[in-house]
Amino acid sequence: KQWYQRRVRGNYYKIIDRFEATVVGQYMGHTHQDHFALQFSEESDHHPTSFQFISPSVTTYSNLRPSIRVYTLDGNYKKSTYRPLKTETYLLDLNRANEKNETVWEMEYDSVSAYNLTWLTPETMYQLYHRFKDDRAFFYKTYFQYKFHLQPNNPCNDSCYNNNLCEMITGRSGDPSICQNLSLKEQEMYFEKNKMC
Repeated sequence: KQWYQRRVRGNYYKIIDRFEATVVGQYMGHTHQDHFALQFSEESDHHPTSFQFISPSVTTYSNLRPSIRVYTLDGNYKKSTYRPLKTETYLLDLNRANEKNETVWEMEYDSVSAYNLTWLTPETMYQLYHRFKDDRAFFYKTYFQYKFHLQPNNPCNDSCYNNNLCEMITGRSGDPSICQNLSLKEQEMYFEKNKMC
């Protein structure tokens, strides 16, 4: 089964590489968490070719509030790029829903205000990754909090931090060469411990 999944993923990555000028966004789910993963060219320059928005889930899961994401695209005019310009993530107010039987979605954050990104491309997402890598406080204040909808003061130790950074650049899942500072065993242990499904 594992060899088959790697082969299918490998073919998928080749398609993304080949059509990087056409595929302007990948929109994923299933993890119940809010994160992204970059993919890089297999060519010698190893440039970022694409990235996956991995959206939180509308279903509740392990203390995570139901969430939805709205994408604003550069679109519907002649020669538009249809590239994502902005994301907005909303959380359901579960207390209000349970106590008052009202459905209220509260904006958690948007990509412009939180990350100062007005154009979501593989290059700008790679710059954001480097900003997280260079500024741990910024990573913790934004990305880590949004990923798990955390309250302030939740811990993220060195292993947590390094694995989250690794996760951002492993759109090619299972490639041990990507995160040089972590062994494949460390990566697998972290992902297994934190996987949602």
